[in-house]
Amino acid sequence: MLQKRYKTVIKVFVCGFALLQGTNNLFAQQQLTLAESKELALKNNNRIGKAKEDVIATQSDKLITDVAGRPKLDASATAFYFGEPLNTMLPEYGFAPMFSVTQPIYTGGKIKYGKQMAETNIQMSNAQQRLVEDEVLLATETAYWLVVQAKEEIKMEQQVKKQLASHYTFLNNQFEAGLIYKNDVLRAKVLQNENEARLQAADNKLILAKRRLTQLIGMEDPTGIDVADTLSTREFLKQGILEAADANRPEIELATNGIKMSELTKSMLKANLKPSVGLSLNGMAAFGKDGINFGDPTKNHMLTYFGMLSVKIAVFDWGSRKEKAKQQEANIRSAEYGLKELKSQITVEIEQATLNLQLQANNIDLMQASLIEADENLKLSNDRFKAGTITGEDVLIAETLWQRAYSNMLDAKVRYKIAEAVYHKATGQIK
Repeated sequence: MLQKRYKTVIKVFVCGFALLQGTNNLFAQQQLTLAESKELALKNNNRIGKAKEDVIATQSDKLITDVAGRPKLDASATAFYFGEPLNTMLPEYGFAPMFSVTQPIYTGGKIKYGKQMAETNIQMSNAQQRLVEDEVLLATETAYWLVVQAKEEIKMEQQVKKQLASHYTFLNNQFEAGLIYKNDVLRAKVLQNENEARLQAADNKLILAKRRLTQLIGMEDPTGIDVADTLSTREFLKQGILEAADANRPEIELATNGIKMSELTKSMLKANLKPSVGLSLNGMAAFGKDGINFGDPTKNHMLTYFGMLSVKIAVFDWGSRKEKAKQQEANIRSAEYGLKELKSQITVEIEQATLNLQLQANNIDLMQASLIEADENLKLSNDRFKAGTITGEDVLIAETLWQRAYSNMLDAKVRYKIAEAVYHKATGQIK
């Protein structure tokens, strides 16, 4: 009997342990590195998905223009029935299938230009996809490091909370022993309240930062992810700035292809002034009541064919076609000026990103030195307070200085990481 109960207890324990493990796995957070986050963004982001579909649409348009110069075959069928008095002049009923083949012979180059425009449109949609990817990757890196910053701020505030609690307990004991005034205790309580407010703000910041990151990488539950990186000192070694970096920017490709598209549009407008020639061959059959064959009214069927050659020439349109070509020439010149301005702006953007990255790297060194000094000041203040050479207010001031220096250090590191991402995007190397 005891053995049976013992086995039952073991089974319950094993099942409970398995259930606990399953629950832990269910609520386990997915640890994401920066590279994994960017990969997920490229795969799942809605803006990137839309850009990819736009590329597919332009590829289909190219396939359509590729067959524009080939013959087209159409078929149709008509069934009819005529009542009185029309059936006295026409066959009363019948069925007439018809086939036609149409072949453009000469279009003034419009088919050729249409193919070139479709090809350029594909290049532009590919460049637009790259531009969207760069923007999303920059936003993803920024959101990623903001999550890291929020986590580090929470850790810092939790550490400050423990330190302030220890100070408050010590000061309160000193006050109750009649060794200090109540002012020092009240100051410590005020700092505790401020710390609690900052801790709640950091929690909210983490929630919002995670939500932004999940939105960018195409995930729904912000509580299901976590970031793997931290803001430890060893991860922030200064990186060399690229010398004379060539900006492989999709904006330049877009603008260049935009000029090419305008030139092709101009050629297309000129092609509209040229004649166009087309040939059509048609075959028709008719089946029905006697009389449907106009050549032999005794037959109830008919087979025939006919061909048509069409020539279309632009004769006079009050000069509108000429003005359209003139307008397009102005558009081309305007786009060329826009490209020059864009290149100039990108050069300035790279210079600004380079200087900012160098500035943020230097700021890390300054903030690190300040943190070391603030940490040493806090330790000395604690020792002197215990020795009775300074007041509790001096310790609280040292605590505030340390917290400020630590927070500035976190801000400097995050600003450096974001500046690094902006620099990579400016030089076309965000991927």
